[in-house]
Amino acid sequence: MAALRPAGTPRPPAQLFLPLLCWAVVSHGTDAMALQPPSITVLQMPSEPPRVGESVTISCEAVSSLPEFTLLYWLGNGSFVEKLHPEGAVHEGTVLEEANGSGVALRRDLHFSSFGTQHLHTNFTCVVLSPLGVDTREVRWLPPAPAPAPAKSGGLG
Repeated sequence: MAALRPAGTPRPPAQLFLPLLCWAVVSHGTDAMALQPPSITVLQMPSEPPRVGESVTISCEAVSSLPEFTLLYWLGNGSFVEKLHPEGAVHEGTVLEEANGSGVALRRDLHFSSFGTQHLHTNFTCVVLSPLGVDTREVRWLPPAPAPAPAKSGGLG
C-alpha cells in the first residue's frame, strides 16, 4: 500500500506533468481543434551512399503546431544515437526552429564524422513526438553498386 501524504504536501513533479500538459494543449489557442499531429516533411540525405571515411550530414525537418512540447531526435537501431556511439562518431546537432504559419518548422541534423560500412547496416530513424502524435522516417541507404566484372578476353582459337 502506498504511503499517505499529509494534507498540503505538494505532489511530485511527475504527477503534475500530465495535467499541466493537458492544460497547455487546451489553452494553446481557442482553435484547439485545428491542432495537427507533428509530421516529418523532409529527410535530406546524400543520393549515393557515402564513401568510407567521409564526413556526412543527414537532415530531418518536421512541422509541429505545439513546438514547445515537441521533441525531434534520431535513433540508431532503436537506441539513442549517443548511447549507440558514445565516442561521438555519430551525433545529433541542435534543434533549429523557424516560424511556419500556425506552427513551427523544426530541423535536426545527424552528423557522421567518419562514415563506416557499419553505418550502412544501421537503421537510423528520425522521430518527431508531441502530445498530439508521433511521426518517424527511416534512413535507407541504397546498396552499393556491384563492381563491374572483369572483361573476359576471348580469343579465336
